[in-house]
Amino acid sequence: MNGSIPLPPVLSAKLSDFRRRVWWVKLTEGVLAAIFGLAVSYLFVLALDRVMETPAWLRGIFLVLGAAVPGIGLPLKWHRWVWRQRRLEDAARLLRWKFPRLGDQLLGIVELAKQESTVSGRSERLVQAAMSQADEAVKDQDFSHAVPHAKHRQWAWAAAGSVALVVTGFAAISDAARNALVRWLMPWKQTERFTFARVEPLPNPLVVPEAEPFQLPVTLTSQSQWQPDHALATLAGQPAVSAPLQEKAYQLSFPPQKADSQMELKVGDVRQTISVEPRPRPELTNLKVHLKLPDYLQYKTQPEIEVRGGSVNLLTGSSASFEAAASRELVQAEIDGKAARLEKGHLISDSRTIDGPHDVTITWKDSLGLTARVPLVLKVLPAADEAPRIVARRESLEQVVLDSEVVVFEVGASDDFGVRKVGLEWKSLPTGDPKAPTVKGSKVASAGAPENKQLDVRASFCAAREGIDPQSLEIRAWAEDYLDGRDPSRSAAFIIHVLNKTDHALWVTQQMGKWLEAARETYEREQQLHQTNKELRALTAADLDRPENRRKVAQQSSAENANAERLAALNNAGRQLVEQATKNTEFDAPRLESWATMLKSLQDIASNRMPNVADLLKQSADAKADAQLAKAGDPSSAPGQPAGESKPGDPSAAKPAEGQPGEAKPSENTAQNNPSQAKPGDGKAGVPQDAKSAPTIAQGPEAPKAESKPGDPPADPAKPKDPAPSIKLTESTMNKPDAPDPNAKPAPPKPPGAGKLKLPSNSLAAAPGQKSPDEAPPPESTAQQNLDNGVNSQKELLAEFAKVSDQLTEILSSLEAS
Repeated sequence: MNGSIPLPPVLSAKLSDFRRRVWWVKLTEGVLAAIFGLAVSYLFVLALDRVMETPAWLRGIFLVLGAAVPGIGLPLKWHRWVWRQRRLEDAARLLRWKFPRLGDQLLGIVELAKQESTVSGRSERLVQAAMSQADEAVKDQDFSHAVPHAKHRQWAWAAAGSVALVVTGFAAISDAARNALVRWLMPWKQTERFTFARVEPLPNPLVVPEAEPFQLPVTLTSQSQWQPDHALATLAGQPAVSAPLQEKAYQLSFPPQKADSQMELKVGDVRQTISVEPRPRPELTNLKVHLKLPDYLQYKTQPEIEVRGGSVNLLTGSSASFEAAASRELVQAEIDGKAARLEKGHLISDSRTIDGPHDVTITWKDSLGLTARVPLVLKVLPAADEAPRIVARRESLEQVVLDSEVVVFEVGASDDFGVRKVGLEWKSLPTGDPKAPTVKGSKVASAGAPENKQLDVRASFCAAREGIDPQSLEIRAWAEDYLDGRDPSRSAAFIIHVLNKTDHALWVTQQMGKWLEAARETYEREQQLHQTNKELRALTAADLDRPENRRKVAQQSSAENANAERLAALNNAGRQLVEQATKNTEFDAPRLESWATMLKSLQDIASNRMPNVADLLKQSADAKADAQLAKAGDPSSAPGQPAGESKPGDPSAAKPAEGQPGEAKPSENTAQNNPSQAKPGDGKAGVPQDAKSAPTIAQGPEAPKAESKPGDPPADPAKPKDPAPSIKLTESTMNKPDAPDPNAKPAPPKPPGAGKLKLPSNSLAAAPGQKSPDEAPPPESTAQQNLDNGVNSQKELLAEFAKVSDQLTEILSSLEAS
């Protein structure tokens, strides 16, 4: 007998039934578990949607977990309990979980039945007997409850309960259940959550004015099935804000915010998270007015006016439109309650004619939904076309000119819209003679343009060119704009005295004479300063160091600077006179050139030499006292030499010691009483001590004699006394004229010569053997040294000044004679 032995029919049927029973129970468990998992996942979404806005990611997790039970659990169940339990021996093994001995017996029978009959040592009869015995053993057995770990009934109850909850939800809250089902099945879609309390859509993010309190109105819709009594909102880190229901709305008021935050809103079962973003309100950054001007102005363009304040003046009769730009792009704007056009985020209004004052009210809203705190109210005021403004400039308002001289005026004209033309007009000044002819005329200097608001021209006038005889004229500049019928605007009047060559030459010569008189006054002032400086230099070092004398030296320095400035101003006036004279051919060019050369010398005196004297005086006033040079005695005198006497050439001899008998007091000028100590040639080398006709004043008080005291040595009678200074005045009329020769022929008359004006000169002769009063004792201190240098420099410039003055006098005399 070859092949396997078939199992008994009862045994085979019992095992097959048990195997199918396992398949059915386990697959049922998987299906029921899948139903339970899906139902529970859905119920979680339904429950969470009632209390919060379930996020999409969480709904996705619930869906994945619910779908994982049937998607993963059923295949695992089928693989374990169907695929792996498809043979009879597998069923026999499962029976061992309930019937251990019977299961082992049946497993052995099934394995014997599958073995080959040719196996050595096998008894077919014994195998048949064992199968028959096993068949009898299972014939009355019920294997329906032998399925291992059967929990299909529990899963059935769980699945039934979850399904019942789902059905109950659909029956009780069908709208919410259907909404939750859609949100659960398709979490990736932005399906709005169903709530019993329904509110109007709220902005998210919510842009609010920065640092300002704001309100959030929450309004219930007409479909709201629930109307809660209060609404609650909370900003991060701030107390909750509550508002009661009033007319189906909640007005939530919040404090000022400066930083972005999250708001949690609760209205019944409504749950929303809103981003709050404080932002500055939109402000108008630029406001322009586009004008279309009246036709008479002849404008080819449309001017733009930038508005800087709360009002704007616009020309009456013009058409105006407004353009405004804000700090953010505008999405809505109104002008006087009417919607305005928006182009590229700019507000543009319609044109309107300016015929009277009115207000323009502007409101706007930006792309963030913010509006201005208050509307802009712009006052539009009509303005008239103003007359042009004109300014004419010259060196002076009154001037003497030649009839052939061209007078130039710097004219500047401006108008609010355009200058049409600019010119000059003139008329004769009244002379009091009714028969005197009068002159009146006008000329155009330059033409403008409609859009030229500023016109600067050089307008010239020449009496000879205009055919006007020499006389006094009043000249004005004028300007016109484009408004017809308006009188021209005129500048201030200039007086021009027009002279012919002869009269002009006489006038210039007279002015030169007046100028020379002023120069003489300056020279005399400098002489006075020089005399005061010499008196200060004659003081001893101790007296010069006194505060009142130092202040006097400082005042002399300031006066010297002031005189230098006066001379510089006179020099400028002299140059102008020369320029006037050069315009007239009546003047001799060499004489004018000589005059100009003398002015250069005066300029050098005013700008260099006089300031140098002032600096030396200033240094003398500021110098520190020199104790070694200023003390009375010399400790290095030779033994046996009387006090107060000095060796020849000793500079300290210029000042005797104080308190020595027989000597002069410190305040006395010992240099004048001792001519042997005078140094010849105090002036600088190469500089004449006396100018040609410069005033030489050499006078001064005689040095007082020293009072004799007891114990003083008697005066030497053999030593001759110095003669006192004498004053000699010689008058030419006191000389007797020679007797006329009766035989002599009368001399021919001389031609009249030009008068020669010179500065007065007085000369006081010094006593024989004494030094000149101009000479000062040797300096004993730094202050005296600086003062001495200043006096010498001033003496030199006075000599130069006198020389120049004499030459100018000669030139003027020749001009007058010519």
